[in-house]
Amino acid sequence: MFAHLHPKYVFGLSATCKSNNVWFTDNNTIMYPAGNAVVMLNLDQKSQTFLHGVEKQKSTTCLAVSHNRMYAALGHTGDGEGSIAVFDLKSNKRAKTLVSTDYKVTEYVSLCFTADNLHVIGLTAAPDFTCVLWKWDRSRVVAMVKATGGLGPVYEVSTSPMDSNLICTAGKDCFKFYRFNENHLKQFGFQRADEIHFLSCAWYKSDKMIAGTADGKLMLFERGEYRHDIAIKNVKNEITGALAEKARLRQKDETMRKSNAAIETLGGGPPPPASQTDVTMIHVASSVQQLQVDQDVDRPTSKFMGDEITSIATYSKGFAAAYGVGNVVIFEEQLVYTGPDDHYKQMYLIRIPHSTSESEDRIIKTLAISPNEELLLASTYNCNIYSFQLSSVEIKEPDEMVFEFANCSYHFGPILSLDVAIRKSLLVTCGADKFIRVWNFLAMTQEAQAEFAEEIYCVTIHPMGLFVLAGMVDKIRMYTILMNDIRELREWPVRSCRELKFSNGGHYFAAANGNILQLYSTTTLENVANMKGHSNKIRKIYWTLDDNKVITAGGDGAIYEWDVQTGKRTADLVKRESKLASVVATPDAKIYFAINSTHIKEIQIQEGTVCTFCQYTKLFLLCTYDEIYCISVSSDNTIIFWKMTDADGRVAKLEKDLCYATEVLVTKNDLEERQVAINELKQKYAELKIEMDYALKRKDITYQEEIRDVNNKFVADIDQLKTRIEELEKLKDKNADEYNAYLLEVKKHHQSSLSNMEAHFNTKLISEFEKYNALQNLLEETIKEYEGRLVTLEEDKGKAIEELVDYFDSKIKDKNGALEQAFNEARVQMSESEEMKRQIEEDADQEILEMTTSYERKLGHEREMNAKLKEKAGMMTNKFQTMQKEIEERMNEVQRLHSECSKLVNTIKSTEREVVQLQKQLVDSGVSNVQKEKTIAELQKSNSDLDKFKFVLEHKIKELKKNIEPKEREIVYLKQQNTDMENELDATIAVRSGLQLQVSELQNKLKMTDHEYNTEKRMRVRLQVLLERIRGHMTRCMSVLQDHKHLKYTVKAMYQKYGEGIQAGKATSAEQEAICELVRQKHHLEISLTSIKRKLSKDAQFTRTEQLKIMHENMMLVYEINNLRAELKRTRDKVASYETALGFNASHATEAAEMRLKLQHAIEDRDEIDIQHDNVVEIKNALIESQQEEIDTLSTKILKVHEFVHDTARPEGAMGNAAIEHIRSVLSTGNNTNLQS
Repeated sequence: MFAHLHPKYVFGLSATCKSNNVWFTDNNTIMYPAGNAVVMLNLDQKSQTFLHGVEKQKSTTCLAVSHNRMYAALGHTGDGEGSIAVFDLKSNKRAKTLVSTDYKVTEYVSLCFTADNLHVIGLTAAPDFTCVLWKWDRSRVVAMVKATGGLGPVYEVSTSPMDSNLICTAGKDCFKFYRFNENHLKQFGFQRADEIHFLSCAWYKSDKMIAGTADGKLMLFERGEYRHDIAIKNVKNEITGALAEKARLRQKDETMRKSNAAIETLGGGPPPPASQTDVTMIHVASSVQQLQVDQDVDRPTSKFMGDEITSIATYSKGFAAAYGVGNVVIFEEQLVYTGPDDHYKQMYLIRIPHSTSESEDRIIKTLAISPNEELLLASTYNCNIYSFQLSSVEIKEPDEMVFEFANCSYHFGPILSLDVAIRKSLLVTCGADKFIRVWNFLAMTQEAQAEFAEEIYCVTIHPMGLFVLAGMVDKIRMYTILMNDIRELREWPVRSCRELKFSNGGHYFAAANGNILQLYSTTTLENVANMKGHSNKIRKIYWTLDDNKVITAGGDGAIYEWDVQTGKRTADLVKRESKLASVVATPDAKIYFAINSTHIKEIQIQEGTVCTFCQYTKLFLLCTYDEIYCISVSSDNTIIFWKMTDADGRVAKLEKDLCYATEVLVTKNDLEERQVAINELKQKYAELKIEMDYALKRKDITYQEEIRDVNNKFVADIDQLKTRIEELEKLKDKNADEYNAYLLEVKKHHQSSLSNMEAHFNTKLISEFEKYNALQNLLEETIKEYEGRLVTLEEDKGKAIEELVDYFDSKIKDKNGALEQAFNEARVQMSESEEMKRQIEEDADQEILEMTTSYERKLGHEREMNAKLKEKAGMMTNKFQTMQKEIEERMNEVQRLHSECSKLVNTIKSTEREVVQLQKQLVDSGVSNVQKEKTIAELQKSNSDLDKFKFVLEHKIKELKKNIEPKEREIVYLKQQNTDMENELDATIAVRSGLQLQVSELQNKLKMTDHEYNTEKRMRVRLQVLLERIRGHMTRCMSVLQDHKHLKYTVKAMYQKYGEGIQAGKATSAEQEAICELVRQKHHLEISLTSIKRKLSKDAQFTRTEQLKIMHENMMLVYEINNLRAELKRTRDKVASYETALGFNASHATEAAEMRLKLQHAIEDRDEIDIQHDNVVEIKNALIESQQEEIDTLSTKILKVHEFVHDTARPEGAMGNAAIEHIRSVLSTGNNTNLQS
């Protein structure tokens, strides 16, 4: 059954990427190439995803991410052809592939997206160095231009983040600006870059460019023109290893050239001949070659000298520049500056820690800043990625500004050997960088690492995962895997051992000593057997499953099977023409698989025939014991973990469950040291706790005194305000008494005017009676006309009366409905207020119970108390808000009632105006007087009803105000209770912050202790490495004892390299102890000083917060006082208006007099109107009664006359005198009676 491999995790960073090999895709995810894959690493969760669709058999030479973080471009090379692949970062799939058909491109060295994300610019490799502008969504080349005019390389191309048409290229003797216009890239701006070696560049904001050079300069360009340099100050480069030797040789060469130039200028002789110069150059070259031989490291030679600006990254405030060996300098732009030196201020220096002995490994290749500007990434030339939190740069000390590994440290250079344990999920690897690293393939983390002075050829791990064997130049060494370290246990004198293997049980291990197979016991650590038979070096050792046999494959093409117990050869197969590299066997040890340089061969030992062949590439493959993961490494530095599944995607399972062990080894000394450190920290913690408790008690006492003073002050202010309110109430009562007296005077005046009006109307009544007597004489003449008019008038009168009755009945119904609605609303509001009062009292009782229970539990549950206090504070604020809303609603109701009162007053005024108009109409027209008088009477009744309603509403308003006042007092009490609870909560928070401060200080002390321990540990490791190097050199000196010249040269070189350290170490033991004691005391004093400074800063911050809190409370009090002052001002304004209305204010006496006159005139007019109305009503009623009596008498007379005529029954002309006289007597008696009446 075939297995399917899926990538699970990758450790490593590809060295084939020319520039900018690390990019941010979002705030927490970075993208970088590793092997043939492109990895997207989440920095928080340490999880990985991969871009799908990366072409096989092609290496990634460059990559770029668009400005909107939605697309990524990868530059590939393979088969002599370069291409660009554009990926969609949302789906992690390929979107476009850009291949030039018109122009031959072998490789891209730099890529960049334009600001509009529609174009991609690619910079091709030597010798052309051409900028190719692609319209990537259409796979079309828009423009091309050659970036250099000389022979120097061009390293980078970039575009402005604001303007898509601005492009810049940087390289040796090359720094050009281009503008894209009309499908052409036209050069502009700076032209003097012939003798400057530019290594990096970055756009800042829209039109500024910052460039870094090989001699450590930062140059600022604006709008394509050079402005000034930016100086780097007080940065020390710690150069060691090969870079230090190169710097020394370079300095020696410069001094020699300066001496030759001085000799020429002084005329002391001719310059040295060419032969001497050649000898000098040969000596320098041989020294460098000898240095490389001494180091014995298979790594690429560096092109750097140790003081270059290798990378620049910009952000909103400034930029970060990688300078020299592992230094990153942060600059910030100053908005106000006097000169070029003050334009950009050097703020911080961040360093990469000494993870290796070579300073060349700490040279930074790429810098990247996250989109939220909180994280800074740095990738180095030894293929490691570091990170630093920019958000914490202001609170860290200068010694703490150190990069950390973004994930973990990786190998640099080829990985030479690997092995996996059986009982633990551990993988061990060794590489050309002289490191042994232990990986955990379940947690996907690095467990331990160690650097050695000698080159490591092979490595194997014990099946239990606790020991590691390493084959080195002169010996085989066994190491113990501790919790965070790898420590040497035993060594055997086997030189240049390139193959080691533990048995499956772990009780033996086999070592290839040239063409001899040596067997060792792990229990006795002694050599058990030596097996000879190969004529060439042994390439591979394989143990069978039962550990009874060992299979070896040699470079001579022979495969031997050895019996472990007897040490004899049991089977063999020899094919001289094939050079074997490895061999494995089936579990029954009957079929072997041998690997040579080109094929994998299946071999049966009994017959010795080759059954199958397949192509083999240079790749190390290894499966874990549970057959879940397959691990692959190659000539690069990447380790890839593959997950093995079947065709259906299921993971294969073993017949028995395998549980990996989790135990680790820890030495007794480490445990004792850690326990001593823990005890010391506990003691310090107890002391600090006592000190902080005492300080907190002192602060509590002082704060309580301050709170008492503030409360006393507030109580005094409240008493003053109460006395002021009482004075205002007294003044109000006095004004009310004066106003009542004034009203009495006005009433007396009104009564006197009423009596005068009565006398006046009596005189008028007499004159009208006289007029009536005069009109009575004309009554007889107008009886007939009056009867007709009377009928019409009665009809009109009935209609008018019906209309008026209907109109005023509808009005009365409307007013009665409004009154009933108002009474119902008032009743509902009263019930609601009573229900609200009851609920508030119940809530208050419940809150009192809850507060008593919470205060009883306060000592035992401080954290719960904090939460409860917060909840109660929220409840109280909500209730306070609800009470405020209710008060606002009540005030709105009061305002609404006031508005209704004002409306009713307006209606009263309007009715009064109507009365006046009706009176005028009554004077003008005497015919419809009765109807108008009735309307006036009805309006007066409605007016009196409205006055009564107004009185009732005013009474209700007073009752509502009386109900509001206890509510307001209750609200003030709840406010005070809320403030007290908030003060208690603030005190609890302060105590908690103090405890957190103590914990942070203790954590800082623990961190500094760990730092001291780690520094001592690193110093010990360095000294061990130095000692191992000296031992290696001594072994080399032993190998050249016969060659005296070579021995002399090597001893001299070794003395030059290590002599200064030896001379420095010749101090006496007493002096060293004194110096160590002085350094220790100095370090202790620095630590105590920093702790005191931090305590001082924390105390200052705490006092500042307390001062801000007191200021806030004072502001609230001032705000309340201002509100009270505003209310007092409003009451004063009202009193002043009342005084002006009543005439007590002298400044407004005229206005008050006018108002009084208007009021008096209105009252007089109203009284006269009332009197006139009553008199007119009485007169008209009397007139109507008299006319009704006259009508009755006339009708009786007419009936008598008709009866008399009917009785006589005579014609009119023949009527006698007696009849006529009788009729006249009847009429005259009627007239006399009428006159008497």
